This record gives sequence, C-alpha cells and structure tokens, in this order.
Amino acid sequence: MSNRHYRVVKPIRFFIFILISIMVIIFAGYGILNIGKAQAATVNTYERVIVQENDTLWDLAETYNPDVKVSYQKIIHDICETNDIESGDIHPGDILFIPVY
Repeated sequence: MSNRHYRVVKPIRFFIFILISIMVIIFAGYGILNIGKAQAATVNTYERVIVQENDTLWDLAETYNPDVKVSYQKIIHDICETNDIESGDIHPGDILFIPVY
C-alpha cells in the first residue's frame, strides 16, 4: 500500500467546498428532524363583535370559543394582537375581531 499525499492547490475553492458541504448537512438535518417547525393553533375564522357594556376579553373569549382546547389566556393574547390593543383597553362600542378556533 502506498501512502498518497494530497495537497490543496486552491485554498479558496477548498474552503468554499467545505463551507457549502457543512451548510447542506445542517439544512438536511433541519429538514429531517423538523427543527424550527412552527406550531401554532389554527384560527378558522374571526368573528366581528361590537363591545357591549360590562364586556371583558375573558367573557368574549369564552363566548366565541366555548369548547376549545386552547387556553383562554392564549385567546385573549390573540385578540389583543389581532386588534392591536392592550388587555384592559376595550370600551363599549369598540369593534373587535375575535379568533374562533
């Protein structure tokens, strides 16, 4: 058996080859293992609601999502995010879009 010695003739090309190889391996790993896959509750539709006197976000979340397996805190967060409001910032006559899961 003879010992062969390899030498890098063009270091830039070799470096680019190694870099691309590493990137391909990493992206293949992400694809195979589903790392970074976003998991979100699916919103089927939104219900347009006019806020009445004494309505709270909790009441609205319960009314439009009575048998859902998502927590009401998550629903309230989604209501606030969708309507660009703070949790206690609703007034009678406001129009809100309530996610229905």
